[in-house]
Amino acid sequence: MTPVLSVPGPEILPGTREYAWVASVVAAVERRTGRPSRWDRRLFEETSGVFAAATPNGAMTVSREHVLDPVLRGYDAPEELSYHDHQLIRLATAVVIHETDHHQAELGDPAAPDAIRELGPADMALSEGFAELKAKRLTTAVMEDTGMDRAIPGSTQARIGSVYPGYRGSVEGVVLGLQELTGRPRHEIVSAIQDAPRLQRYNAMADLLIDARLDGLMPPEHRSQVRLALTRPLLDELAAMTEHESPTGDQRALDNLGHEHAERALGTVEQQLAGIEQHYRAHGDHPPRMPMSAQERAQVQRIEAYYGRPSIDLETTHLRQFLDSGAHSGLAGGGTAAGGGAAGAAASGAAAAARSAWRPPPSNGGQAR
Repeated sequence: MTPVLSVPGPEILPGTREYAWVASVVAAVERRTGRPSRWDRRLFEETSGVFAAATPNGAMTVSREHVLDPVLRGYDAPEELSYHDHQLIRLATAVVIHETDHHQAELGDPAAPDAIRELGPADMALSEGFAELKAKRLTTAVMEDTGMDRAIPGSTQARIGSVYPGYRGSVEGVVLGLQELTGRPRHEIVSAIQDAPRLQRYNAMADLLIDARLDGLMPPEHRSQVRLALTRPLLDELAAMTEHESPTGDQRALDNLGHEHAERALGTVEQQLAGIEQHYRAHGDHPPRMPMSAQERAQVQRIEAYYGRPSIDLETTHLRQFLDSGAHSGLAGGGTAAGGGAAGAAASGAAAAARSAWRPPPSNGGQAR
Protein backbone atom coordinates (compact mmCIF):
# COMPACT_ATOMS: atom_id res chain seq x y z
CA MET A 1 0.00 0.00 0.00
CA THR A 2 1.43 3.38 -1.03
CA PRO A 3 0.72 6.85 0.41
CA VAL A 4 -2.24 8.64 -1.18
CA LEU A 5 -1.79 12.31 -1.99
CA SER A 6 -4.26 14.72 -0.42
CA VAL A 7 -5.99 17.22 -2.72
CA PRO A 8 -7.31 20.17 -0.68
CA GLY A 9 -10.42 21.91 -1.96
CA PRO A 10 -12.37 24.92 -0.63
CA GLU A 11 -11.51 26.14 2.85
CA ILE A 12 -14.03 25.47 5.63
CA LEU A 13 -14.11 28.64 7.68
CA PRO A 14 -14.40 29.16 11.45
CA GLY A 15 -17.98 29.91 12.45
CA THR A 16 -19.44 27.10 10.37
CA ARG A 17 -20.98 24.00 11.93
CA GLU A 18 -18.50 21.78 10.12
CA TYR A 19 -15.52 23.68 11.47
CA ALA A 20 -16.93 23.76 15.01
CA TRP A 21 -17.40 19.98 15.06
CA VAL A 22 -13.89 19.17 13.79
CA ALA A 23 -12.36 21.66 16.22
CA SER A 24 -14.30 20.13 19.12
CA VAL A 25 -13.02 16.63 18.30
CA VAL A 26 -9.42 17.82 18.01
CA ALA A 27 -9.70 19.70 21.31
CA ALA A 28 -11.14 16.61 23.04
CA VAL A 29 -8.24 14.47 21.80
CA GLU A 30 -5.74 17.06 23.02
CA ARG A 31 -7.38 17.15 26.46
CA ARG A 32 -7.60 13.36 26.72
CA THR A 33 -3.96 12.83 25.75
CA GLY A 34 -2.49 15.95 27.35
CA ARG A 35 -0.60 16.59 24.15
CA PRO A 36 -1.08 19.54 21.75
CA SER A 37 -1.37 18.99 18.02
CA ARG A 38 0.26 20.84 15.14
CA TRP A 39 -3.10 21.58 13.53
CA ASP A 40 -2.89 25.21 12.45
CA ARG A 41 -6.69 25.61 12.71
CA ARG A 42 -7.11 25.74 8.94
CA LEU A 43 -9.59 23.23 7.55
CA PHE A 44 -10.20 22.32 3.91
CA GLU A 45 -12.49 19.99 2.03
CA GLU A 46 -10.70 16.85 0.81
CA THR A 47 -11.43 16.36 -2.89
CA SER A 48 -9.27 13.36 -3.79
CA GLY A 49 -11.78 10.76 -2.65
CA VAL A 50 -9.95 9.90 0.56
CA PHE A 51 -11.54 10.55 3.94
CA ALA A 52 -9.10 13.04 5.46
CA ALA A 53 -5.46 13.98 5.78
CA ALA A 54 -3.19 15.72 8.28
CA THR A 55 -1.03 17.73 5.91
CA PRO A 56 2.64 18.38 6.70
CA ASN A 57 2.10 22.16 6.73
CA GLY A 58 -0.35 21.86 9.65
CA ALA A 59 -3.70 22.07 7.88
CA MET A 60 -6.31 19.31 7.93
CA THR A 61 -8.52 18.16 5.09
CA VAL A 62 -11.79 16.25 5.52
CA SER A 63 -14.19 14.75 3.03
CA ARG A 64 -17.57 16.43 2.98
CA GLU A 65 -19.25 13.29 1.63
CA HIS A 66 -17.68 10.74 3.96
CA VAL A 67 -16.99 12.74 7.12
CA LEU A 68 -18.91 16.00 7.44
CA ASP A 69 -22.28 15.18 5.83
CA PRO A 70 -22.98 12.04 7.91
CA VAL A 71 -22.28 13.96 11.13
CA LEU A 72 -24.46 16.94 10.18
CA ARG A 73 -27.31 14.61 9.18
CA GLY A 74 -26.99 12.99 12.58
CA TYR A 75 -27.36 16.32 14.39
CA ASP A 76 -30.26 17.43 12.16
CA ALA A 77 -32.39 14.26 12.28
CA PRO A 78 -31.18 11.87 14.99
CA GLU A 79 -34.53 10.09 15.21
CA GLU A 80 -34.37 9.05 11.54
CA LEU A 81 -30.94 7.40 11.61
CA SER A 82 -30.29 3.75 10.83
CA TYR A 83 -27.57 1.60 12.39
CA HIS A 84 -25.49 2.17 9.25
CA ASP A 85 -25.85 5.93 9.73
CA HIS A 86 -24.56 5.53 13.29
CA GLN A 87 -21.59 3.59 11.93
CA LEU A 88 -20.75 6.40 9.52
CA ILE A 89 -20.95 8.98 12.32
CA ARG A 90 -18.69 6.99 14.60
CA LEU A 91 -16.34 6.39 11.69
CA ALA A 92 -16.19 10.11 10.89
CA THR A 93 -15.19 10.82 14.50
CA ALA A 94 -12.50 8.12 14.39
CA VAL A 95 -11.13 9.65 11.17
CA VAL A 96 -10.56 13.04 12.81
CA ILE A 97 -8.98 11.38 15.87
CA HIS A 98 -6.65 9.41 13.58
CA GLU A 99 -5.51 12.55 11.74
CA THR A 100 -5.12 14.43 15.02
CA ASP A 101 -2.71 11.71 16.14
CA HIS A 102 -0.57 12.43 13.08
CA HIS A 103 -0.55 16.11 13.99
CA GLN A 104 0.39 15.26 17.57
CA ALA A 105 3.43 13.24 16.54
CA GLU A 106 6.82 14.94 16.41
CA LEU A 107 8.62 13.94 13.22
CA GLY A 108 12.24 13.99 14.37
CA ASP A 109 15.29 14.72 12.23
CA PRO A 110 15.07 12.83 8.91
CA ALA A 111 18.84 13.33 8.46
CA ALA A 112 19.74 11.47 11.65
CA PRO A 113 21.66 8.30 10.71
CA ASP A 114 19.52 6.21 13.05
CA ALA A 115 16.20 7.58 11.73
CA ILE A 116 13.88 5.53 9.55
CA ARG A 117 12.83 6.92 6.17
CA GLU A 118 9.91 9.31 6.37
CA LEU A 119 6.82 7.77 4.74
CA GLY A 120 8.80 4.63 3.99
CA PRO A 121 7.15 1.25 4.63
CA ALA A 122 8.40 0.96 8.23
CA ASP A 123 7.16 4.47 9.04
CA MET A 124 3.79 3.89 7.35
CA ALA A 125 3.10 0.66 9.21
CA LEU A 126 3.98 2.02 12.64
CA SER A 127 2.51 5.53 12.42
CA GLU A 128 -0.76 4.41 10.82
CA GLY A 129 -1.03 1.47 13.19
CA PHE A 130 -0.59 3.64 16.27
CA ALA A 131 -3.03 6.25 14.94
CA GLU A 132 -5.58 3.47 14.56
CA LEU A 133 -4.94 2.26 18.10
CA LYS A 134 -5.58 5.77 19.41
CA ALA A 135 -8.78 6.11 17.39
CA LYS A 136 -9.99 2.75 18.65
CA ARG A 137 -9.23 3.69 22.25
CA LEU A 138 -10.60 7.25 22.26
CA THR A 139 -13.58 7.37 19.88
CA THR A 140 -16.30 6.64 22.47
CA ALA A 141 -14.74 8.97 25.04
CA VAL A 142 -14.39 11.81 22.52
CA MET A 143 -18.00 11.39 21.38
CA GLU A 144 -19.07 11.66 25.03
CA ASP A 145 -16.79 14.66 25.68
CA THR A 146 -18.26 16.53 22.71
CA GLY A 147 -21.87 15.64 23.54
CA MET A 148 -22.39 13.53 20.43
CA ASP A 149 -23.68 10.63 22.50
CA ARG A 150 -26.56 12.82 23.75
CA ALA A 151 -27.22 14.71 20.53
CA ILE A 152 -27.13 11.54 18.40
CA PRO A 153 -28.31 8.67 20.66
CA GLY A 154 -26.99 5.29 19.63
CA SER A 155 -23.97 6.57 17.75
CA THR A 156 -21.51 5.42 20.40
CA GLN A 157 -22.80 1.85 20.27
CA ALA A 158 -22.12 1.32 16.55
CA ARG A 159 -19.28 -1.02 15.65
CA ILE A 160 -16.79 -0.13 12.93
CA GLY A 161 -13.70 -1.67 11.41
CA SER A 162 -10.37 -0.12 10.47
CA VAL A 163 -8.93 1.28 7.27
CA TYR A 164 -5.59 -0.24 8.30
CA PRO A 165 -6.46 -3.54 10.00
CA GLY A 166 -3.11 -5.11 9.13
CA TYR A 167 -1.07 -2.21 10.49
CA ARG A 168 -3.22 -2.05 13.61
CA GLY A 169 -2.89 -5.80 14.14
CA SER A 170 0.88 -5.72 13.77
CA VAL A 171 1.21 -2.80 16.20
CA GLU A 172 -1.09 -4.47 18.72
CA GLY A 173 1.03 -7.61 18.42
CA VAL A 174 4.26 -5.70 18.93
CA VAL A 175 2.89 -3.91 22.00
CA LEU A 176 1.80 -7.24 23.48
CA GLY A 177 5.20 -8.81 22.74
CA LEU A 178 7.05 -5.91 24.31
CA GLN A 179 4.89 -6.24 27.41
CA GLU A 180 5.93 -9.88 27.73
CA LEU A 181 9.62 -9.24 27.11
CA THR A 182 9.94 -6.19 29.37
CA GLY A 183 7.36 -6.86 32.09
CA ARG A 184 6.06 -3.29 31.73
CA PRO A 185 2.33 -2.47 31.53
CA ARG A 186 0.67 -1.71 28.22
CA HIS A 187 0.13 2.00 28.81
CA GLU A 188 3.84 2.51 29.51
CA ILE A 189 4.81 0.66 26.34
CA VAL A 190 2.38 2.65 24.19
CA SER A 191 3.34 5.96 25.78
CA ALA A 192 7.09 5.39 25.40
CA ILE A 193 6.71 4.64 21.68
CA GLN A 194 4.09 7.24 20.78
CA ASP A 195 5.87 10.02 22.68
CA ALA A 196 9.09 9.40 20.74
CA PRO A 197 9.72 11.29 17.48
CA ARG A 198 8.03 9.38 14.67
CA LEU A 199 11.28 8.52 12.88
CA GLN A 200 12.80 7.23 16.14
CA ARG A 201 9.97 5.00 17.35
CA TYR A 202 11.72 1.73 16.50
CA ASN A 203 14.67 2.91 18.59
CA ALA A 204 12.21 3.66 21.41
CA MET A 205 11.13 0.00 21.25
CA ALA A 206 14.74 -1.11 21.45
CA ASP A 207 15.32 1.20 24.42
CA LEU A 208 12.43 -0.43 26.29
CA LEU A 209 14.11 -3.82 25.81
CA ILE A 210 17.58 -2.56 26.67
CA ASP A 211 16.43 -0.83 29.85
CA ALA A 212 14.45 -3.85 31.00
CA ARG A 213 16.85 -6.65 30.11
CA LEU A 214 20.36 -5.22 29.78
CA ASP A 215 20.50 -2.63 32.55
CA GLY A 216 23.74 -3.16 34.48
CA LEU A 217 25.05 -5.59 31.85
CA MET A 218 25.58 -3.48 28.74
CA PRO A 219 27.87 -0.43 28.88
CA PRO A 220 25.88 2.69 27.93
CA GLU A 221 28.22 3.45 25.03
CA HIS A 222 27.15 0.21 23.34
CA ARG A 223 23.50 1.30 23.03
CA SER A 224 23.65 2.40 19.38
CA GLN A 225 25.03 -0.96 18.26
CA VAL A 226 22.53 -2.99 20.29
CA ARG A 227 19.68 -0.79 19.05
CA LEU A 228 20.58 -1.71 15.47
CA ALA A 229 20.44 -5.40 16.28
CA LEU A 230 17.10 -5.22 18.08
CA THR A 231 15.29 -2.92 15.64
CA ARG A 232 16.15 -4.83 12.47
CA PRO A 233 13.57 -7.64 12.92
CA LEU A 234 10.88 -5.12 13.85
CA LEU A 235 11.65 -2.92 10.86
CA ASP A 236 11.66 -5.85 8.45
CA GLU A 237 8.43 -7.46 9.61
CA LEU A 238 6.32 -4.31 10.01
CA ALA A 239 7.53 -2.84 6.73
CA ALA A 240 6.53 -6.09 5.00
CA MET A 241 2.90 -5.41 5.95
CA THR A 242 2.74 -2.65 3.31
CA GLU A 243 2.65 -5.42 0.70
CA HIS A 244 -0.60 -6.76 2.16
CA GLU A 245 -2.48 -3.80 3.68
CA SER A 246 -5.62 -2.82 1.79
CA PRO A 247 -8.67 -0.70 2.70
CA THR A 248 -10.88 -3.21 0.88
CA GLY A 249 -9.25 -6.39 2.21
CA ASP A 250 -10.76 -8.82 4.67
CA GLN A 251 -10.53 -7.16 8.09
CA ARG A 252 -10.03 -10.31 10.15
CA ALA A 253 -7.51 -11.85 7.75
CA LEU A 254 -5.39 -8.69 7.67
CA ASP A 255 -5.55 -8.32 11.45
CA ASN A 256 -4.39 -11.92 11.85
CA LEU A 257 -1.61 -11.38 9.33
CA GLY A 258 -0.45 -8.30 11.20
CA HIS A 259 -0.27 -10.29 14.43
CA GLU A 260 1.71 -13.02 12.63
CA HIS A 261 4.29 -10.50 11.42
CA ALA A 262 4.56 -9.08 14.92
CA GLU A 263 4.99 -12.56 16.42
CA ARG A 264 7.82 -13.36 14.00
CA ALA A 265 9.52 -10.05 14.73
CA LEU A 266 9.35 -10.51 18.51
CA GLY A 267 10.51 -14.12 18.23
CA THR A 268 13.66 -12.97 16.45
CA VAL A 269 14.10 -10.10 18.90
CA GLU A 270 13.91 -12.54 21.81
CA GLN A 271 16.64 -14.68 20.25
CA GLN A 272 18.77 -11.58 19.69
CA LEU A 273 18.27 -10.53 23.30
CA ALA A 274 19.30 -13.94 24.59
CA GLY A 275 22.52 -13.82 22.59
CA ILE A 276 23.28 -10.27 23.70
CA GLU A 277 22.66 -11.12 27.36
CA GLN A 278 24.91 -14.17 27.06
CA HIS A 279 27.70 -12.05 25.54
CA TYR A 280 27.67 -9.47 28.32
CA ARG A 281 27.32 -11.99 31.15
CA ALA A 282 30.26 -13.97 29.78
CA HIS A 283 32.61 -10.96 29.78
CA GLY A 284 32.07 -9.65 33.30
CA ASP A 285 32.58 -6.05 34.39
CA HIS A 286 34.34 -4.70 31.28
CA PRO A 287 32.72 -6.41 28.31
CA PRO A 288 33.84 -5.63 24.76
CA ARG A 289 31.41 -4.76 22.04
CA MET A 290 29.72 -7.59 20.24
CA PRO A 291 31.24 -8.48 16.86
CA MET A 292 30.24 -6.18 13.99
CA SER A 293 30.55 -6.21 10.22
CA ALA A 294 32.34 -3.33 8.53
CA GLN A 295 28.99 -1.90 7.46
CA GLU A 296 27.57 -2.09 10.98
CA ARG A 297 30.69 -0.47 12.43
CA ALA A 298 30.46 2.38 9.91
CA GLN A 299 26.79 2.87 10.77
CA VAL A 300 27.52 3.02 14.51
CA GLN A 301 30.33 5.51 13.87
CA ARG A 302 27.96 7.78 11.93
CA ILE A 303 25.39 7.59 14.74
CA GLU A 304 27.95 8.37 17.44
CA ALA A 305 29.37 11.25 15.41
CA TYR A 306 25.91 12.70 14.81
CA TYR A 307 25.12 12.77 18.54
CA GLY A 308 28.61 13.93 19.49
CA ARG A 309 29.47 10.81 21.46
CA PRO A 310 32.98 9.30 21.51
CA SER A 311 33.40 5.99 19.71
CA ILE A 312 37.09 5.32 20.29
CA ASP A 313 36.36 1.78 21.51
CA LEU A 314 35.05 0.94 18.03
CA GLU A 315 38.61 0.83 16.71
CA THR A 316 39.63 -1.39 19.61
CA THR A 317 36.77 -3.72 18.77
CA HIS A 318 37.78 -3.70 15.11
CA LEU A 319 41.39 -4.58 15.99
CA ARG A 320 40.27 -7.39 18.33
CA GLN A 321 38.02 -8.85 15.62
CA PHE A 322 40.86 -8.61 13.10
CA LEU A 323 43.32 -10.38 15.38
CA ASP A 324 40.77 -13.02 16.33
CA SER A 325 40.00 -13.75 12.69
CA GLY A 326 43.72 -13.87 11.93
CA ALA A 327 44.32 -16.39 14.69
CA HIS A 328 41.51 -18.60 13.43
CA SER A 329 42.97 -18.38 9.92
CA GLY A 330 46.51 -19.24 11.01
CA LEU A 331 47.71 -15.69 10.24
CA ALA A 332 48.51 -14.50 13.74
CA GLY A 333 52.10 -15.71 13.73
CA GLY A 334 53.79 -13.32 11.34
CA GLY A 335 51.61 -13.82 8.28
CA THR A 336 50.11 -10.99 6.28
CA ALA A 337 46.44 -10.19 5.87
CA ALA A 338 44.43 -7.66 3.93
CA GLY A 339 42.13 -5.31 5.85
CA GLY A 340 38.49 -4.81 4.93
CA GLY A 341 37.26 -1.72 3.15
CA ALA A 342 34.89 0.91 4.47
CA ALA A 343 31.20 0.50 3.83
CA GLY A 344 27.96 2.26 4.62
CA ALA A 345 24.90 3.62 2.94
CA ALA A 346 24.07 7.33 2.82
CA ALA A 347 21.52 8.57 5.31
CA SER A 348 18.09 8.90 3.78
CA GLY A 349 16.57 12.35 3.29
CA ALA A 350 13.07 13.53 4.04
CA ALA A 351 10.31 12.36 1.78
CA ALA A 352 8.34 15.01 -0.09
CA ALA A 353 5.10 13.08 -0.35
CA ALA A 354 2.09 14.09 1.70
CA ARG A 355 0.83 12.07 4.64
CA SER A 356 -1.05 8.93 3.72
CA ALA A 357 -4.72 9.75 3.75
CA TRP A 358 -8.00 7.97 4.42
CA ARG A 359 -9.76 6.06 1.66
CA PRO A 360 -13.56 5.74 1.56
CA PRO A 361 -14.98 2.44 2.78
CA PRO A 362 -16.27 -0.35 0.55
CA SER A 363 -20.01 -0.82 0.51
CA ASN A 364 -20.00 -3.34 3.35
CA GLY A 365 -21.89 -1.51 6.05
CA GLY A 366 -19.13 0.88 7.05
CA GLN A 367 -16.72 -1.81 8.22
CA ALA A 368 -13.64 -0.27 6.63
CA ARG A 369 -12.41 3.24 6.27
